[in-house]
Amino acid sequence: MKSPLTVQHWSTAGIRRSEATDAWQAALTQNYGHWQVTESVADGFSASIRSRDINGLRAVECVCDPCSGSRLPQFVGREPVPYIGVQITKAGRERFHFAGEDISLGAGDLVIWTSAQPAEFTVMERLHKVSLVLPWAEVKERLPRGTGFTGTVIDSRVGIGAVLYSHIDSLAHQLELFTEGDNAGVRRATLELLTAAMCHRVEAPQRGLSSRYLKQLQDYILAHLQDDHLSPTSIAAANNMSPRYVHMLFAQIGVSASVWIRTQRLERCRDDLRSRTYRDCSVAEIAYTWGFADPSHFTRIFKLQYGVGPREFRETAPQ
Repeated sequence: MKSPLTVQHWSTAGIRRSEATDAWQAALTQNYGHWQVTESVADGFSASIRSRDINGLRAVECVCDPCSGSRLPQFVGREPVPYIGVQITKAGRERFHFAGEDISLGAGDLVIWTSAQPAEFTVMERLHKVSLVLPWAEVKERLPRGTGFTGTVIDSRVGIGAVLYSHIDSLAHQLELFTEGDNAGVRRATLELLTAAMCHRVEAPQRGLSSRYLKQLQDYILAHLQDDHLSPTSIAAANNMSPRYVHMLFAQIGVSASVWIRTQRLERCRDDLRSRTYRDCSVAEIAYTWGFADPSHFTRIFKLQYGVGPREFRETAPQ
């Protein structure tokens, strides 16, 4: 049996107070990529890191006192290889800010972030966490095509999230025991669990982030309502999302993407039909303007929506 590979250890023990902040920033950068410590660490600051590289997948266990840091916009894209971080919190409290959202983390939480996003963190009480850092490309190729991802919190209490949390926790406990021959299996199992959890998260989007993404899609639709080729597929492609994710976002408000598009078009047709500005336009012309290619189909769905056909609506609508 081949012997286990070396586990790296680092700590603030023996580091001078005047050098502690710089040493901590260097340790963060070595293990998590380019992070800047935004405030000098306090007197007596204590931190330790235990890590191991598993064929390009880095497992990092960290214990640290309160501190703060950020990944500035100018650091985004500097990494030779874009990567993704997966973190479980064992104890303590930390606050993350990424993708325009503040996320508070405590014991039992699981968060995923990417090096492609500016981010900030604040450790509010002594923290114990375990992270996996791995190339984004290897994760992305296993996700549904077109999936957009900026970061998310995964429910670690049930289902695949609970399995992933336990896997990361167990991996940390066994770092000294893995042999070189174990690497491929450990790496493969980790990637499969991670991508399964992320795919599940795409199917059940995070509340805060998904609200922003839904608003993004609705704004895009309203700007392209007159495009008769507008569809959930074209919307997904234009917004770097998968069609399934688009459908799941609209499901949160109780309609399909197609129904929401149709409703918006019908409202604009209704407004034009009762407007003097478009009095000389035929019903068919108004329908075509707002993406309805079949006048008969338009008449049917207009009547279903408003109880009368478009011609009758125009004749009786107040001017």
